[in-house]
Amino acid sequence: MVLATGGLVTATAFTTVERGERLAANQLMDRYADELSAAISDRTARYAEALNDLAAAVGAQSDLRKDDFTRITAGLTTTRMPGSAGISFVVPATPSQIPAVQRHWRALGATDLTLRPAAGTSRHAFVVYERSFDALADVPGIDLTQSPQPAEALLRAWQGHTLAVSTTFQLLRDQRLAEQRRQPSFVFAAPVYAAQGLALPDRFHGWVVMPVRGQDFLSRTLLDRGQGAVQVSVTEGRTDGTVLTAVRPGRRVDDASLVRHRTLFVGQRRWQMTAWPTTDLLAATDRGMSRLTLAAGTALTLMLGAVTGVLAGSRSHALHQVDQATTALRRDIARREHVEAQLREREQQLHHLAFHDPLTGIANRALLYDRLTHALLTQSRSGHRIALLYIDLDGFKAVNDQLGHHAGDTVLRAVADRLCASVRAADTVARLGGDEFAILLEGCTTTDAARVTAERVIAEVRAPIDLAGTPAHVSASIGIAVSHPGDTADDLVRVADAAMYSAKDAGKNRYVEAAHSV
Repeated sequence: MVLATGGLVTATAFTTVERGERLAANQLMDRYADELSAAISDRTARYAEALNDLAAAVGAQSDLRKDDFTRITAGLTTTRMPGSAGISFVVPATPSQIPAVQRHWRALGATDLTLRPAAGTSRHAFVVYERSFDALADVPGIDLTQSPQPAEALLRAWQGHTLAVSTTFQLLRDQRLAEQRRQPSFVFAAPVYAAQGLALPDRFHGWVVMPVRGQDFLSRTLLDRGQGAVQVSVTEGRTDGTVLTAVRPGRRVDDASLVRHRTLFVGQRRWQMTAWPTTDLLAATDRGMSRLTLAAGTALTLMLGAVTGVLAGSRSHALHQVDQATTALRRDIARREHVEAQLREREQQLHHLAFHDPLTGIANRALLYDRLTHALLTQSRSGHRIALLYIDLDGFKAVNDQLGHHAGDTVLRAVADRLCASVRAADTVARLGGDEFAILLEGCTTTDAARVTAERVIAEVRAPIDLAGTPAHVSASIGIAVSHPGDTADDLVRVADAAMYSAKDAGKNRYVEAAHSV
């Protein structure tokens, strides 16, 4: 009877503790997977933005000379663009156009240019200008159609009028490297258009192309954001596709329930991110506590059984043993209660992490949507209206690029504090990701309150932010959307986001109130 009871209590305690540990590990893996996928999206968006800006600058030149291209691309380095092998300007040509194309670009400064067309194709794409970051190959004159992967990316960029990313392949410049130093690589390709006036459509001029080595492109970011607690790989298309980059710190734990997958869309391509837990992550969730509980419970059960056996031989001795066992049981109960209290506290902490931004401590996108949905339901009964301010920081990218990510994080925290100080305690301030924020104003009887709040936010954000003696300057572009009956949370966010972009187009550092078009 004693052994059966002790075994039941031990099994119950073990199950409870193990369930808590598994819940904590799952929530932690979800958080790491979300942060890693966001970091990859941010990195690829930054490269895409840089190439689109460069394509616009190239397209604005009436006659793009070689020294013009060198000047325009001077700010791009491997420090700012990890993994990049260089930056090229590529032009199309048919076989009959090759001599004229070669003479034209030689006259504009590429004096040593010799076009080397690939065989068996009627469409060529020649590198006429190139700024190499590694000096591994003589790239100008190469026909990119000799490799199907970059050729397909160029075609997609031209047909779609937008940036495209190729599938992975071996860079031509890397063929002279030792086998162990070669990496799966890809190219960003941004189409270049030259304006011909208001009456005519823009003329296609070529492409700005950036070859990127996959492992160098993302490994540092994945290691930093994963903090050694997870192993990560990024593959093409599916989890069994070509591995673009992978980081494998620590020792992997084979537990399929803790593996996380995220799908990312980059330059008309789909990438798959997979994250696995390591022993370091499980150590952070006190995973050993369940085994300790099982061992302690088993030991206590065996001890009670021994005490019961002793009782059969000597009543006085048994009473003494029972007293000792009871004392130990009280200590064990107290210890279990302490463990359960720790688990409840950990659960509360994880719940807070799930609904708050880890950098600034304010609400995140999930909590904002929850409160926005609740407020819309409440307004339908009370007759009150709500307003949503969608905020994007102007000039934040320059702070990040010039002063580094640590300075950028300091600016984001300072802006979050200023936004919280600009609203009522009942209002919600949230960070949506990157340099985007939102403010939910409830109980508005008129739109004047939203305008006053927007003006106050613009004034607060515009004030200089001290970064160890160096002032940083950012401003805010704000879109205001006011609710109407039947609106959903997605409707209000979409309208406010569109109004914010109107504020940016109007010159930034201002607000625009959306005409209700949900």
